[in-house]
Amino acid sequence: MDAKVSTSNLTSPEVGGLKPAKSSALLAAKSLSSQTPSTLNLNAPVAVPVVEPAPIAKPPIGEALAPGNNNEIPLDGILALFLSGMTQDIFKIKSNEDVTAEKPIKIIPKADIVADVMARRAVSDFQPYLAMIQAYPADELLLYFDAEFKYGQNFFMCTTPAAVDAILRPKTVDPVVAEEAAMAALGIKIKKKPVSKPWECLGSDKDIELEQVFNTRDPIFVKISRQRREFGKDCNFEDKETVNDPVTECKSYKDPAYEVNRLEMGMAVQCIPEMTTVGVQTNWFRPINFSVQYEPQGLSEEEKKILLDTDEVIDFVKSIADSFDQVIQQNSILNIFVDDLKEIGEEEITFEKGTHAFLQEYQSFTDLEHSKDKSISCSDWHPTLKGVVAVSCSERVTLEERIERGFVVKSKQSLILIWSFHDPIHPQLILEAPEDIISFQFNPSDPHFIAGGCINGQIVLWDISEHEDKLKTNRKRSDEEGTTGSAGGGGSGEEVDTAKSNDEPIIPIIKYIVSSSIEFSHRGAITDLQWLPSNMLIAHNGDVSENPESGNRQIVTCSADGQMCVWDTRSKKVLKELDLAWKPFLRVPLSAMDNTFDYGLTKVSLKSLDISAEAAAAAAKPKSQEKGEEGDKKKDAKKDNGTLPVSKFFTATEEGDLIFSDWVAEKSTEEKGSRVEHTYSMHFGPMSDLQRSPFFPDILLSAGGWSFHIWKEKINSGPLLSSPVSPSYIISGRWSPTRPGVFFISKADGTIEAWDILDSTYQPATVQNVASVGISHMSIKQYPGKGVHQFVAAADDEGTLHILEVPKNLTKPLKNEKHLARGFFDREVKRIAYVSERKQIRVREKGQWEQAKLEAAQALKAQAAASKKPDGEADGAAPAAAAAPAAEGSGEPVKSKEEELMDKAEQEYLKFERNFLEAEGLLKTAEI
Repeated sequence: MDAKVSTSNLTSPEVGGLKPAKSSALLAAKSLSSQTPSTLNLNAPVAVPVVEPAPIAKPPIGEALAPGNNNEIPLDGILALFLSGMTQDIFKIKSNEDVTAEKPIKIIPKADIVADVMARRAVSDFQPYLAMIQAYPADELLLYFDAEFKYGQNFFMCTTPAAVDAILRPKTVDPVVAEEAAMAALGIKIKKKPVSKPWECLGSDKDIELEQVFNTRDPIFVKISRQRREFGKDCNFEDKETVNDPVTECKSYKDPAYEVNRLEMGMAVQCIPEMTTVGVQTNWFRPINFSVQYEPQGLSEEEKKILLDTDEVIDFVKSIADSFDQVIQQNSILNIFVDDLKEIGEEEITFEKGTHAFLQEYQSFTDLEHSKDKSISCSDWHPTLKGVVAVSCSERVTLEERIERGFVVKSKQSLILIWSFHDPIHPQLILEAPEDIISFQFNPSDPHFIAGGCINGQIVLWDISEHEDKLKTNRKRSDEEGTTGSAGGGGSGEEVDTAKSNDEPIIPIIKYIVSSSIEFSHRGAITDLQWLPSNMLIAHNGDVSENPESGNRQIVTCSADGQMCVWDTRSKKVLKELDLAWKPFLRVPLSAMDNTFDYGLTKVSLKSLDISAEAAAAAAKPKSQEKGEEGDKKKDAKKDNGTLPVSKFFTATEEGDLIFSDWVAEKSTEEKGSRVEHTYSMHFGPMSDLQRSPFFPDILLSAGGWSFHIWKEKINSGPLLSSPVSPSYIISGRWSPTRPGVFFISKADGTIEAWDILDSTYQPATVQNVASVGISHMSIKQYPGKGVHQFVAAADDEGTLHILEVPKNLTKPLKNEKHLARGFFDREVKRIAYVSERKQIRVREKGQWEQAKLEAAQALKAQAAASKKPDGEADGAAPAAAAAPAAEGSGEPVKSKEEELMDKAEQEYLKFERNFLEAEGLLKTAEI
C-alpha cells in the first residue's frame, strides 16, 4: 500500500483487517521455526508484521479530532507555529476550548489559510510559510495543538502527507503475532497452551455411586404439641414411680453381654491441612518483673588500691598503653563522626527537564469590564492569605490626553481589583480610588489596611476588614451573598451589584476611608509607596529609633516632584479623622548636588532597622566617654539613645541616576546644600525598579533603560555587575526569595528572564515569553511548605495578570549558596578596586609618557638649532659627538630618559600585579 496519502483521503484511527495480518505473521513464524539452528542468523532483523488500518470516510473539517494512538510524532514533515489569539479566533482553534490536549487535531482548508494571508498580509501568522502551504498537494491542512510545547510553540502543522498519515492512521503491530515471530526468529520453541476437552467417564462413576448412602425405610414422623398458655414456663424434670401409672418405665441398666460391632467404612481424609497466614494485633497485659539499680555498684577505695597494685592490671596497662595513646591522638586530630562521603562534593540537585524547567503559567486573571485594555501599574500579594493578589488598573492615555481632559474630569475606572486563586473569572473585591493608583501595598502586620498612591499626588487608605471572610473561603454565590463596604470620605459603605445576570456574583465595591490633603500632598504622581518596617520609627526631626509598639504605622512615599515624604497613621486618635487633613510630617527634597534641578524619583530603597550587638554596646556606653570623643562625628553614627545609621537611603530617578542620600540634614547645610551625597549614572533611560537583596541588605538590584546593574553600598567606583545591552526595554527586576544568586528581569517585549549569577553572568538561565505586550509590573511570592510554592505575578499592559509557577531548579538553593554568593560579591569588590588602581597607574604613566615625549621634542628642536650654527661653533661640539661612538663601543647600550621612565613604570606595574595575584592565591608555586 502506498504510504503517501493525500489529505483529501484522510482516515480515522480505527483499525480493521487484522485477520490477514495475523495469518501472514503465523506463516512467517512457521518459516523461521522450520530453519535449523545452524542456519539461523540470530543477529538478523526480525520482520514484524504491520497491520495497515482500513481507510474510512474523509474526516470532517473544523471538528476537533483525537490522534490515532499515543505514539511519538515524527519530526519529518512537522512545522512548529506560534498562533496568536486573533488567529485562533479566526480559524476557531482557541486553545483549551476549540482544541484540547485530548482532541488536539483540526483540519483547515488550504484556501482559508491563503485567503487569511492575502487579507492580513504580514500580520498573519501563516505569511512566512505561504510558499510551503501553497506547495502542499492536498486541499486541507492538519493543525495540531501542542499543549505541552514539545516542539517549542503552541501549534504545529503537517507539511507532508506522510506526517498526516503518521498522526491520523498510524501503523499498528499485533503484539501476539510480533511476540511469536520474535521468539521463532531466536529459535525458541513456543509452548502450546493446553486445550480443554470434554470430560469422559472411564468407570469412576460406578465407584462414586457405591459410596453414596440411600434411605431404605420410610422416616418416622413425631408431632409434639403443647397448649399456648404453657409457652415460656420453666420445665422441671424429676424421677417418677409408675406403680399406678399406665406408662411403662424403662430404666437403664448395664448389659454385660451387649456388644456393638463397628462396620468398616470408607472415608476420604486430607493429609495436608491448608496453610493460611493471619495477622492478629493483641494487647500485652501480662506483667513483667524487672529491676532498677538505684545506686551504682562500685568498689571501695581500699579495694581499688589493692586491685590496681596487682601484677595482672599493671601488665594489662603496659600492653595497651601505646595503642590507647595512638587512638586518643587520632580522635583529637580527626573527627570520627563526620561523613566523608558527604564532604566529597556539592549536594546533587536533579534539575528538571522539559516543560518543568521553565516558568509555567498557573493562572491568569482579567476582567472584561474593569481591567481589559488597561495597563496594570502595580501588583501586590496578600501577606497572610494564600492565593490572594491585588492589581491596580489605570487608563492607557498619554500626557497630552490627560492635559486635554484636565483635572476636572474624573476617571470613572480608578480601581484596585483583588483576585483569588479560587475564582479566576470574577474579582473578589473592588477598591474605588479618587484617581488612578500608581503604587499600593498591603499593611504587613494588619493586612486589612491597604495604602495607595494616586497619580495626582494624594495618598489614600482602605479598610477591608468587613470583607476578609470573602477572601478566606471559596464561597459559592448565593442569593444572600454580599456584604456592606466601608465608606470613603465620611460616607457609608454600599454594595454595588456588578452582575449582569443571575449567574454572576455580586462583587462589593469598597470606598476609601482616608485621603490626604491635596494642598500638602505630592505635586506629582506617587511612583513608590512602602510601609515602614514594624521595628522602625521615624521621628519628626528624622531620627530613627526602635518602635516600642507592634505593627506598621508609618508610610514612606516618593514622587516625580523630587520629594520623599513620611506619613503617620497615628496623627489622629480616630483614623477617619485624617480624611482630607492627612499630611506628611517629614519631607525630604532631593535635588542635584549643585542645586540646578530637582530629580524625578521612581523608586526608594530604605535600610531596615537591625538591633545588633554593636548597637547594644553603643547604647550602654557611658556619657562621659561620649563627651571625650570628637565633636565632629558624622550625623549617622550610633548614639546613646539607640539610634542606628539607617537614615541613608537609595532612590531611583527618571534621569537614569541612582542617588545615595540622607534624610537627616546638617543644620549648617539644611537650607543651602543638597542632601544627595553621591550619584551613579549607568542607566541610559529612566530607572523603573530598585530592590535590595533579601539575603544581603547591602546589595541592590537596579533596572531601567536597556540594562540592569547590581550595586553594593560604600562602593562608589561603579556597579559590581552590569548586564549586556538588551534589545528591548527593561521594566522590572526582582530578587528570588529563596536563592541568593537568582533574580528575575521583565521586559517590554513580554519576556521574563531568570538570571543565576553563580552559573553565568553574561546570559540568563532561562527566557520565558509570557505575553505579547510589555510586562508593566512584576512581584514574587513564596509560600511555606513542601514542594514548589513560589509564584511570579506578571502584569501586562492589556490588563491581564499572569500567575507563573517557578520551577524547582530556581527555588531550591544550592549547598552553601549564600556563602558562594557572598564570595562572588567580594571578588567583584576586589576586582573593582584592582581596576581603579590600574586606572590611577595608567594616569600616572600617561603623564610621565607625555612629559618624556615633550622633553624628546625639545631635544630634537635643540639639535636642529645646533646643526644650523657656523662651522667654528660646530667644531666645539665635535668632542661631544665623538663621545657617543665611544660609549657605543663599550658594549652597553645607552637608554634615553624616556625609555628609563617607561622601564620604571613597567617594573612598578609588574610588582603591583604580583602582589595582587599573591593576595588572591592565583600565583602558581613554581612562580613563587
